[in-house]
Amino acid sequence: MRINLMFRILSKSLLRTIISFLFISFFLLGNPSHAQSIQIFDENAEIALGKKSDEGIIKMYGLYEDKVLQDYVNEVGQKLVDALDEPTFQFYFKVLDSSEINAFALPGGYVYVTHGILGTLNSEAELAGILGHEIGHVIAHHGVKQLTKSLGLTLLSLGGVLANPKEGAKWLMVSRSIFNQILLGYGKEAELEADTLGLINAYQTGYDPIQMIKFLRGLKFKEMISGHTYHSFQATHPDTRDRIIRAEDMANSLVRKNKKIELFKENYLSHIAGIKYGGKRNVMDKRLYRKKKFIDLYRVKEGDTFDSIAEQQLGEKKRAMDIAILNNRSLKKQLKPGETIKLVREKS
Repeated sequence: MRINLMFRILSKSLLRTIISFLFISFFLLGNPSHAQSIQIFDENAEIALGKKSDEGIIKMYGLYEDKVLQDYVNEVGQKLVDALDEPTFQFYFKVLDSSEINAFALPGGYVYVTHGILGTLNSEAELAGILGHEIGHVIAHHGVKQLTKSLGLTLLSLGGVLANPKEGAKWLMVSRSIFNQILLGYGKEAELEADTLGLINAYQTGYDPIQMIKFLRGLKFKEMISGHTYHSFQATHPDTRDRIIRAEDMANSLVRKNKKIELFKENYLSHIAGIKYGGKRNVMDKRLYRKKKFIDLYRVKEGDTFDSIAEQQLGEKKRAMDIAILNNRSLKKQLKPGETIKLVREKS
């Protein structure tokens, strides 16, 4: 049901594009090793696919209702695009109304982040790393390559499905399977390539690439504690640790070039102040969330510790660990007077 929303809006032009390439199936069936190397869709078809799929994504999640935040995320994304040698596509960056810790991209230049992942980030440099990774997926055509791999070995059977109006249910089933793969990640090699492209893109735009590594390490720790995972990790499990190490090596290599790089922490935190924390994952989530939580900012005072802040600001000393994790810090790490940290509060 959740995925169905996306595929009901697939255009007839896209189906015609697939049908026009059916002859390739004979070659692919006889040469399975070539299934991934042939790109079935051209860039115009990628744009059409992304545009129509975007409608399904918005129906599934909804846009987060904060124009200032939407504009800010788009602004950061467009800065990254401007630093590319050949952007290929016009890019669209959108914040989804979902508590999932997620970011993903569709073919044709559509990039999404959830309010859930924005609440876990601690600087604009981290946001740039996330967006750069997803931009990497788009410019490397990972989505269309995944479709080629999935469709290539089934194009012949798809011909019958598409030619027969009564086979709509089967086409929906095939579409659901394909997009499920895209949304859950593109596989180990594609994720590693997107890591590299994203780190380089962020660095060239003036952001500290090390911050993306800190975010990934913090998220991995949070995953071990809570069991909630970032979709990009699923594509490289159980090799996520090695992936982070490889990305760290790349980031350290970039930093050694001594280019001026920034975190823009305060600017980022000011934009997510008040953002929803937790709540519904998508429109199909019918659970009742009685407690309305949001991200608040706190300016550290002389002598403050995570324990004292938890007790004085949230009324529970045991929430000190939650504050440390939220800010991707060690519970024992000393706080600096004047720095800004995030807290989760409940609306009264």
